[in-house]
Amino acid sequence: MSQQLIVEGNDAYSLAVMCQKRGLPSPSGYESTSKFKDFVKKGNGFEGALQLLEEALDKSDIDNIGIIVDANDVGAAARWQSIKNILSKKFRPESLGIDNPDTGYRIIKEEGMPVVGIWIMPDNNTEGYLEHFLCKLIPQDDQLWSYAQQTVAAIRQQSFNKITASKEQKALLHTWLAWQKVPGLPFGQAITADYFDVSVEVVQVFLDWFKATCKLSTS
Repeated sequence: MSQQLIVEGNDAYSLAVMCQKRGLPSPSGYESTSKFKDFVKKGNGFEGALQLLEEALDKSDIDNIGIIVDANDVGAAARWQSIKNILSKKFRPESLGIDNPDTGYRIIKEEGMPVVGIWIMPDNNTEGYLEHFLCKLIPQDDQLWSYAQQTVAAIRQQSFNKITASKEQKALLHTWLAWQKVPGLPFGQAITADYFDVSVEVVQVFLDWFKATCKLSTS
């Protein structure tokens, strides 16, 4: 039997590095890098991720399915409704009606069906995307972060500004990364370099979701 993690784009690598930093075992059957690539399926956008979810639900050999999407500007509730519309074709209504107000994430279980875990970036409740999640991993007293916020805010007031409101967090995080000792590291490498604090609570909540969604290696 197999497992599958569905993502919109390139979130999986940085999140996998974060899990490794916290000592979380790999998904069972996907311990090597080459096999992990089989575990992750990219939708290249929200609609593509929904299509992959539908396809995964139709496969009898998949026991565990995780899907990670961005709330973006439409919000987590709208994203969940779109996902729920697909799940409702396979699951009973009572299986889909349980919410967890403390974490926001959802774990769908029903006898004879795969376990399905849904995580909507950044925190299952608010608008945003992966960068909003990663910004929660920056220490609150980080002076460089504070200066990056001031700088991006100042640029947004200028006539030559090209940063849209929806992309401001992306610009902010990449600005902060550009000013590190090793400038411009990709997210995964920046996590490895300890630029982010993976001990914060939001990471533990994500780890709890991943452990509830997937079967993990015991070796």
